[in-house]
Amino acid sequence: MKYKILIVEDEPDIVRLIENRLDNEIFDVTVALDGAEALRHIERHHYDLVTLDIMLPHVDGLTLCENVRQRHKDSLILIISALDTVEQKEKAYTLGADDYIPKPFSPKLVAIKIESLLKRRIEMLYAPLPCYANIQHDSALKQFYIHTHPLMLTVSEYTIFKILFETPKKVFSKEELSQILYNEDIGNIDKEGIGTHIYQIRKKIAILSKDDMIKTIRNVGYTLYER
Repeated sequence: MKYKILIVEDEPDIVRLIENRLDNEIFDVTVALDGAEALRHIERHHYDLVTLDIMLPHVDGLTLCENVRQRHKDSLILIISALDTVEQKEKAYTLGADDYIPKPFSPKLVAIKIESLLKRRIEMLYAPLPCYANIQHDSALKQFYIHTHPLMLTVSEYTIFKILFETPKKVFSKEELSQILYNEDIGNIDKEGIGTHIYQIRKKIAILSKDDMIKTIRNVGYTLYER
């Protein structure tokens, strides 16, 4: 069975560059030249991988990224954009993008990225990574996955989530989490800062899952739990 790929790009020359690098024996490629056309495809079909430009007519790529992630948790999203800023990348990852390639780009690199992402997804589906409540943890890469999609966390957010993940159902107070971060040289984050970090983690989880996963125990602290 072929992989279904949706290329969303308003410049036909760039579309051809990408298409020419994809083996048509392996990939079934659909092209959308504007955001509205892409949205129609996304609403009607499931794709293994979607490539998105950000600056598109009618519907922008980040809106499409959010839409893909909400509709199809297992679809991979590769952003290919001339907007090569940290802010744009952070926003794309927060909305559910799996990777980000700036323009101008190497068509060969794009093809390699597509193959690599699809291979990684297959490995994720079968690899015996530590798992709890639809969360997988790759300690070597310092990366969490929810429903096989990467949860994009800052270093301090990752550390907090790792603490909760490694001892699920144990309740950690804000003071305990703050002390652990300090001991691991992550920084001196006070109780209010811990609360803000939990809030941000929850926002990022919500992009990938309807389950909150982090439970607040009133006047005590936080715990990771499974419904």
